[in-house]
Amino acid sequence: MRIAITGATGFIGRYMVHGMVAAGHIARVLCRPGREDALDLPSEGVTEVHIGDLLEASSLEGFMDGVDVLIHLASAHDHFSDEVMQQVNVRGSQYLVEEAKRATKKKARLFIVSSAVIGQPVYGYYRDSKRVQEKIFRGSGMDWASFRPTLVYGEGDHRHTAPLLRKCGRSKGTYWVPHNGTSKINPVHVEDVVDAVLRFFDFDRAVDCVYELAGPEGIPFNEFVDLTIDATGGGVKRRNIPRKWANRLIFLKGLVKDNSEDRRASAYFSLHHEHDITNAVYELGWKPRTYAEGIREIAATDWWRKDPAESLPTG
Repeated sequence: MRIAITGATGFIGRYMVHGMVAAGHIARVLCRPGREDALDLPSEGVTEVHIGDLLEASSLEGFMDGVDVLIHLASAHDHFSDEVMQQVNVRGSQYLVEEAKRATKKKARLFIVSSAVIGQPVYGYYRDSKRVQEKIFRGSGMDWASFRPTLVYGEGDHRHTAPLLRKCGRSKGTYWVPHNGTSKINPVHVEDVVDAVLRFFDFDRAVDCVYELAGPEGIPFNEFVDLTIDATGGGVKRRNIPRKWANRLIFLKGLVKDNSEDRRASAYFSLHHEHDITNAVYELGWKPRTYAEGIREIAATDWWRKDPAESLPTG
């Protein structure tokens, strides 16, 4: 199949491109002008590059020509402004659907790799923009499927995974965990996300499906930190900050500066973040690895020990 992929320069996107090509598919990636050097394309197999921008509808013309499946990964996360998230996550998705309809006459399937944040009870504009993004695919009139991975980790993730490993891998120090650390999270390995999408190609229903993608079971945040420290061989000690003290510190900070992010983080550590992966397991035969297995695998080499930002030229 010819598979169009957005977000190919991102962490999950790079794995998705390599996974699709390794499975024998043709990958056509969308790349913003000037970002060609950020592409990490497989040395074998067939890949095609379409230069275009989600914010420019005319630049997408031809991206979906002859395509069987669109895997939409490109997204503006919550470190961007609300305006940028609206433009990329909402308007960009509308442009993609319009191009898919024009080019494929409704024969292609639309896959969106969204985010488990859609179901979060804690408010955030990112969450709401992702909800709208998924609704755009649902209302397209084309066959669609949504994959909602929770906290994704893996080798090459220098935004989240590598900093976590470096923090836990220090020879000494303290890793402070807000509250009692019993709230559960359910990380999923990036390769398991790709595996779930590949398995869906062989599912005979193959239309109008939503899959939560997470680890086999939720683990308390304290265990998450302890497993990471153990995997890195670090000497850091994990300690907890009682909830009342954490909230008092947040209140005091709010007297002098905006504490919205801290309040959301406090709410995060007050809730369980477990996800029902039953349909992916039984319908697709999907078997995600445990966090203990996955974190040992990716911590086994030294890729995470040095921050790439430290190698950038200054001045």
